[in-house]
Amino acid sequence: MRILLVDDHSVFREALSCLLVTRDPSLTIVGEKATARDGVKAVLESQPDVVVMDIMLGGASGIAAIHELRRLDAHCRILVLTAIVEPGYVVDALSAGAEGYALKEQSIDDILVAIHRVARGTTYIAPRVELALGGAGASIAGHRLSAAALEGIVASLSVREREVFRLVVAGLTNQRISTELFISVKTVETHRTRINKKLRVHSTVELLRLAALNGLVSA
Repeated sequence: MRILLVDDHSVFREALSCLLVTRDPSLTIVGEKATARDGVKAVLESQPDVVVMDIMLGGASGIAAIHELRRLDAHCRILVLTAIVEPGYVVDALSAGAEGYALKEQSIDDILVAIHRVARGTTYIAPRVELALGGAGASIAGHRLSAAALEGIVASLSVREREVFRLVVAGLTNQRISTELFISVKTVETHRTRINKKLRVHSTVELLRLAALNGLVSA
């Protein structure tokens, strides 16, 4: 089985690569990339069977990369491997097109189980994530996604709108957001208009204030 690793921590990538092939010689690591953009390019060039990808990457997020790979109709399975347990990210990743969601705190044997399950076309969700979802795991595993699995003010937003929302709150310009999410500036502007309407704000300042009041702005 051909595996591509996408994670912005080189030591983690190297360690995971070594552990995977040591524990399971049937696996071949066809590439290790640090960014979403490089990861997308590597998928098209190397045609891996499974992509193991983090969410938080330098530049575009892993979720944006998943969106792009599915738009390009890349024939690979995608396993998210991250430290993030927040239900919103789980929903976004699976809705974007990932087949699995594993956690970095799991053992290498658990990760191997996740990889093989995803390779067979079966959805994998880490047990701790299932608990964090409060019983919504079954519906998410079946891709019957709903806002009920989300928390807070972003529940009313679509997957793509949540991506744009997070980048706006992070201070990125429309041009930068378009680059990060592989979409046009005009599309970013359309999403921002819809976000403001759904959240009932009339400016970026009001949006940032709302995000701050709900604990969605990093210190």
